[in-house]
Amino acid sequence: MWKKAIDNLIPLFITLLIVILRFTFPNKLSFFTEVAIFSIYVMGNNILYGYIGLVSFGQPFYLGVGGYAVAIFLAYVGHSPIIALFLGILSGVVLGLVLGPSFIRLGSSYFALINAALCAIGVFIFERLLIDITRGNDGLWFRSRMTKLPLLDIRLPQNFFIFVVIIFFFVLLLYRYMDRSTLGTMFRSLKNNEEKLRFIGFDTFKVKWVGFTLASALSTFAGALYAINFGFVNPSLGENTRAVEVIVATLIGGSGTVYGPFFGALTFLGIKDIVSRLITRWELVVGILTIIVLFRFSKGIWGSIQQYIGVLREKLKLLG
Repeated sequence: MWKKAIDNLIPLFITLLIVILRFTFPNKLSFFTEVAIFSIYVMGNNILYGYIGLVSFGQPFYLGVGGYAVAIFLAYVGHSPIIALFLGILSGVVLGLVLGPSFIRLGSSYFALINAALCAIGVFIFERLLIDITRGNDGLWFRSRMTKLPLLDIRLPQNFFIFVVIIFFFVLLLYRYMDRSTLGTMFRSLKNNEEKLRFIGFDTFKVKWVGFTLASALSTFAGALYAINFGFVNPSLGENTRAVEVIVATLIGGSGTVYGPFFGALTFLGIKDIVSRLITRWELVVGILTIIVLFRFSKGIWGSIQQYIGVLREKLKLLG
């Protein structure tokens, strides 16, 4: 009973950890806001890679689409950030439903490459093709047009942090529910033994399609939150260099785990933040440190924690 109770409280503990760290390091408000947002982004990639077994180098495209969906709405159409966030999520669902049937029919290698190409296409669209709307590299600013929420003015950084942490908590709860549902089991079965899943009567194409759509929606949602956080968006949000970051964070945290995305996001962004303040070309050092972490924790941070807890339980049983 107590094991189940602790397990149910883990999402709350993780959310409280973000809040505690934010007040422990008061000058790092923007950093911990980004950790919460980036964690949602990693959750999307984790569905593709960790659960289904598909590597995508195109997740920044969806991040950018979510950001521009928010920016275009708030800059030209309306003023409500809630409606803008809803449009950000909706854009991911639409992309998943439209692109999914074509993309997931491809083999894993071609799936990775076509998503990488999508990133390049996205940057071209944001930077040049729609420059009259997106303002190209100058970015599209919209903060002054946003209205405050009834109970919280999220235009203020400290209030937006509270808003993002609340969103993160509920997304994590839903993510955990998905992991423990039949859908989560089918996702894992796709990665481990797709033929067996097909043999017992499941339509693996539709299962992949659902996973792809969920991953797209989470990525565009993260992009929407990034846009509101900064108050503007430019094409760099969708650059393909960001694809490696989310994959590395997924591996560091523990692919195919519920809480791995948070630990991966916190560790990766933490290393990046520390190293980038010391040297200009931080990518090399971050890459080396990432390799060391992955060699030390082959199952990722949360995967290794789970493994250690399992071994500890077995030892306690033997002693008992």
